[in-house]
Amino acid sequence: MRIGILGPLEVLADDGAPLAVGGARLRALLTLLALDPGALVPAERIIGALWEDGVPGGAPNALQSLVRRLRAAIGPELIETRPGAYRLVLPTDAVDASDFEARVRAAPRSRRRPR
Repeated sequence: MRIGILGPLEVLADDGAPLAVGGARLRALLTLLALDPGALVPAERIIGALWEDGVPGGAPNALQSLVRRLRAAIGPELIETRPGAYRLVLPTDAVDASDFEARVRAAPRSRRRPR
């Protein structure tokens, strides 16, 4: 699977077929998790980002519902639940932004000579 977050969100299956991830909050959830693949993202942080204009009382249940929908869209094995947090289970090079950052860090530093 590949996830593109540099530009419009794009999710591609292993065979390159696009996967539909519908709904603004669902897409925002995937983007939040994809910003740091493999890292635990606290549920409170996700809730604050998804409902930035006021957290509803049922936000934890609404988040669980979104996670179920995201699992249905991209595969249940790709979203891991931990107490109070969620994780996108993908290698960093499967997300374009993380892959880009890693390549920039690995690139040799250019050496400029003063003129």
